[in-house]
Amino acid sequence: MEIFSAFWRLVETGGPLMIPIGLISLWMWILIVLKAEWLFRANRRPLLVGEALRCLQEEKPLGEPVYCPRAQALRFFLEHYYRGKRLLSGEADQLFFQVAVRRQVEGLYRHIPAIMVLAAAAPLLGLLGTVTGMVETFRVIGIYGTGNAQAMASGIKEALITTQAGLLVAIPGVLAGQAMRRRIRTMHQNILVFQQAVSQWLEKEWQKCSG
Repeated sequence: MEIFSAFWRLVETGGPLMIPIGLISLWMWILIVLKAEWLFRANRRPLLVGEALRCLQEEKPLGEPVYCPRAQALRFFLEHYYRGKRLLSGEADQLFFQVAVRRQVEGLYRHIPAIMVLAAAAPLLGLLGTVTGMVETFRVIGIYGTGNAQAMASGIKEALITTQAGLLVAIPGVLAGQAMRRRIRTMHQNILVFQQAVSQWLEKEWQKCSG
């Protein structure tokens, strides 16, 4: 209870802008946790190219649940487009697999733009709190002069606390967002290499069947 009381006193001192800063922080960390959990599942069991080609060769689905984007793209292709080696149709099959890969690529960066926007908005709200706090300080000086130090301190506290809160929300948000973005870019490159390997296999198999 003491922790919550101290937190509430801090919010009261920082003024009304502490509420939107807190909501932004909560929203941002929910998205970070969701994305981090997705990255953990996606990287826990990567699908190798050889394993994917074996599934296509034997015309059977993936044996165990695999959550990486490669596996999701292959599963979608097998369930919706792949009709077996004897019914390959050249460029059409490669185009269908490209569609399956594109569906996964579109979901790779989900939540990352929102995290970065929220992290950028927090210090702006903190800056707004700085301005309102200083305006309040100058208002007190205009009424009482410099003799009312307690009233002046209230405005200065509001300015400093909101600035601090905005930076405390923004810095870890930017760091987490950039780290996940780098990891996702690597996954993006990997899935494009995977697409090229599977497309080459589909082309070779189609040439064998048509020849």
